[in-house]
Amino acid sequence: MNNFDRHRTERILAPVRIRVIGNDAMGDSFSEETVAVSFNQEGARISLTHSLIPEDIVLLTNLETGVEAEFRVVGALQQVFGDRHEWGIAAVNPDSKIWGAEFTPPSDDAQPEIMVQCAACKTALQSTVSSIEYDVLLATGLISRHCERCNETTRWKPIEQGATAGTTLRSVISTRNSNADERRTRRLKLAMQLRIRTEDGVVDTALTRDVSKTGLCIVTTQHFSVGDEIYVTLPHSQNQAPTETRANVVWTAEGTSGRFYGIQYIR
Repeated sequence: MNNFDRHRTERILAPVRIRVIGNDAMGDSFSEETVAVSFNQEGARISLTHSLIPEDIVLLTNLETGVEAEFRVVGALQQVFGDRHEWGIAAVNPDSKIWGAEFTPPSDDAQPEIMVQCAACKTALQSTVSSIEYDVLLATGLISRHCERCNETTRWKPIEQGATAGTTLRSVISTRNSNADERRTRRLKLAMQLRIRTEDGVVDTALTRDVSKTGLCIVTTQHFSVGDEIYVTLPHSQNQAPTETRANVVWTAEGTSGRFYGIQYIR
């Protein structure tokens, strides 16, 4: 790993041989030699034939250096083939040096932001998450985290509508008529549910990946083509009617959890 002894803030895509020790979804202990597909200081994406449980702790050993570190299971990312899946795990101690690389901390602007709601008590919150947690949220639509009201770990999902979500998103959109150079529009990483409607009247929900004053990126299983016109219903505050905005699809890309679409608002 000496060739990665440098400052990096982005994810490093380089397979690293590891050993994973933990308990599987059935509660049985296991030890499996596998690879970390990618990693950064916050966590890693690993390939396993064993199923894991979110919030469990697993022990990783870098088989090249012998360094060990504990990681928290965030969730499943995708099925690779057969029983093999990729899992997102977060470092319990980001300074463990398990990867043999030096990292610089990400800036506040680079931290993804989420608006989620506890599935048990419906408590809503807005906070930043690690890149690994963000990947899991985009892949599965759910994330596990501690709920202060429930006093336990619960499942959280993106907020479809709510005061906080509506206020924040509209504050981004309200500036889209400014004189700033739109090619330099700052994009805010934000994961929440929106309603989308086609010209034919088909209604579905989509998950935002990021938003800006000129448009947004969404993840959905629906199929659109570049140039299609759609209608996006933005989250709204209480006692306010939903805001439906016309938009065009300007680009598409295939993802592991669906298809990504770049959406541009129609002025």
